[in-house]
Amino acid sequence: MMKMKRTRQNLQAVILSAILAFTGAIPFGAGAVSAQGTAREARIEANELVAAIGEEPETGFDPSTGSHGSITRLFFSTLFRRDKELGWENDLATGYEVSEDKLTWTVTIRDDAYFTDGSKVTAGDVVFTYLTAKDAGGDIDLTMIESAEAPDDTTAVFHLTRVYSPFIERLAYLGIVPEASYNEQFKDNPVGSGPYKLVQWDKGQQVIAEANEDYYGDAPAIKRLTLVFLDMDTACAAVNSGDVDVAQINGLLADVTSEGTHIENIASIECYGVAFPMQPAEGKLAKDGAEIGNAVTCDPAVRNAFNMAVDRQKMVDGILNGYGTVSTTGLEKMPWLNEDTVLDESQTGDVEGAKALLEEAGWTDSNGDGTIDKDGVEGTFRLLYTDGVYRQELGLEFVNVGKQLGFDVQLEKVTWDTILPDIHKEAVMYGFGSGDPSELFNLYYGPNAGGVVPWDNGGCYVNEKCDAEIDAALESMDEAEALTHWKAMQEYSGPTGDAPYCWLVNANHVYLAADGFSFGEPVVQPHGGRIFDNITEWHWEA
Repeated sequence: MMKMKRTRQNLQAVILSAILAFTGAIPFGAGAVSAQGTAREARIEANELVAAIGEEPETGFDPSTGSHGSITRLFFSTLFRRDKELGWENDLATGYEVSEDKLTWTVTIRDDAYFTDGSKVTAGDVVFTYLTAKDAGGDIDLTMIESAEAPDDTTAVFHLTRVYSPFIERLAYLGIVPEASYNEQFKDNPVGSGPYKLVQWDKGQQVIAEANEDYYGDAPAIKRLTLVFLDMDTACAAVNSGDVDVAQINGLLADVTSEGTHIENIASIECYGVAFPMQPAEGKLAKDGAEIGNAVTCDPAVRNAFNMAVDRQKMVDGILNGYGTVSTTGLEKMPWLNEDTVLDESQTGDVEGAKALLEEAGWTDSNGDGTIDKDGVEGTFRLLYTDGVYRQELGLEFVNVGKQLGFDVQLEKVTWDTILPDIHKEAVMYGFGSGDPSELFNLYYGPNAGGVVPWDNGGCYVNEKCDAEIDAALESMDEAEALTHWKAMQEYSGPTGDAPYCWLVNANHVYLAADGFSFGEPVVQPHGGRIFDNITEWHWEA
């Protein structure tokens, strides 16, 4: 495995050398440190940047049908966007109104925005983008849109099939594309109205972007941005050698800085935790055909015991190397957090208290085999995890906590394809944190259980009172009104209630950067990242 890893890194080093040679930089390697310093100094002088951040969009740069990742924010504007406090601010939009029956949303847009092909952004382009995305049926749910029209160039009207207060989230999600120049080649040659324009895309290697001189917002300080696509280890080495100026890493690599580099540690709402199967194991099948239920985790005493026993600060210090924070709700830092549901330090890391809770609930080692049991059910279950940063390490620590409590938790790596037959009957290591309250609908809403999206409420949690609060939130006039209901539902779904999850940590987003580079003041980062959202603030300090 180590030989294969080094071979891949060597290949990426060759690719990076070719890229940087093409773009005018000096390939890295022994004896090239001074040359690298000169190359970086030249980039600083020219306000240019080479970054190893983000994944290359597999489906290209078309926000209306495929790619909605953070990297598309370079090239496309959205109607609204999250501000630094996770509230809303205008982007292309200048405002919106909702009808009395809550089924019609009227959005006004600015009249000074232009696409990079020189054409003006109009409400017609907004309507075209949303109807195209709806027809495409991609990863954004737009089924609530019944119709849309543009009565004039600065007014877009959306008619909904149902009351849906989080529709403002949908209006902040899609990058707007020009109807007149949209075609089958658009994904490879995007035209947007964002802060940058695409200059060159060498697939599998790099994207080169230049500041859009016609951008209506603040002009980007970085005039030329080259994004290279490297694995984390190679990217880290490239920053230290001077070939790359900033790279996304993780807390485990944050100790590898060299002279002339520093760590950018950005707060995150990217939360990791364990989803428990909530139903008893009775051989029932979900709507998606997969089996439901687990005889161990359906017991609330088991779920409460794990929430009580896990030492989350130990995970932050050891697994995240200090680059993160404790999470017991999955909602820390979010405005819709119900603070009354947060477990404090006295309620966590208590293995002995958790043991007493389990014993009181009837979990004892009655047969002397080293694993606790109850009513003939052995305290054993599987914990499934997929590839990704921290997941295996967090899973191993969860297994260790289980062992201390007397459980036999079997950690197993799967893919998001192979997990599907077991997702409703085995515990799963989850990562989430979109920065939108409607994700609570995905995680906790009873009617989602075992439905079209298997990992939405994968543990099949059902509580009618919780569902009623979610319904009330969705049917509110706006997000402010909905907030009271999002908070109220946590009384049932939180760790002080039914505890369908054992949330563990928020993992900060960590970057290795050349001295002098700054991201400015990024928004709190969600799962998957939005580091490009404040791209105009990125800069080299004088």
